Amino acid sequence: MRYFFLIYALVIVFVISTFGFRGDKFKKPPIRIFPDMDEQDYVKAQKPNNFYANGMSGQKPVTGTIPQGHSTDLSVESELKGYGNKETYLHTGKFNDKNFGKGFPTELELENAENVTALLTRGQEVFGYKCSVCHGLSGNGKGAAKANGFIPDISNLRTSELVEGALYDVITNGRGNMGQMGSDLSLYDRWAAVAYVKGLQASAKADYNNPKIKEIFDAANK
Repeated sequence: MRYFFLIYALVIVFVISTFGFRGDKFKKPPIRIFPDMDEQDYVKAQKPNNFYANGMSGQKPVTGTIPQGHSTDLSVESELKGYGNKETYLHTGKFNDKNFGKGFPTELELENAENVTALLTRGQEVFGYKCSVCHGLSGNGKGAAKANGFIPDISNLRTSELVEGALYDVITNGRGNMGQMGSDLSLYDRWAAVAYVKGLQASAKADYNNPKIKEIFDAANK
């Protein structure tokens, strides 16, 4: 019986010592039983480090390694599949340091009708799984995130006046409540999404009373 009271007393002391001072402020850091990776070891680039043979923390990439999303293939096709870090219009959506461009990069070769179809088809796919949850399938800003109250204000892409380069920049770097997608989408997929948004805008302005346009819409909805 005495062991029971002894264990009982120890449990009380432990509970009080652990939870009794919640909310109080101390000068010393708190004791964290589960730090959850809040603090991790890291090296400062310019600080000496005896771990490496040359005594430096900052190390050059290993010879022959290729950064993720990049390739030694210099073809345009390979570049479009990558994630890019150049300063060209294809990579930034800008034709200088400040101004966004109108139109699509020449690397997409959109003078070929088949490339236009392929870009819009891929754009519909990307928009469907990456954008529609917030902006809605039609781009009107009334997606599932808005309907469920997660994000109160979502842009209506059908009425947006952003030029192609600016749309590309928003997709790549994010803006407002929208996070960046440059690390998730290849250059081609970003421009494909831009092309699809421009297609949605054009469809919003289309005259359904025009027989040719009506025929196209009806054929697409069969």
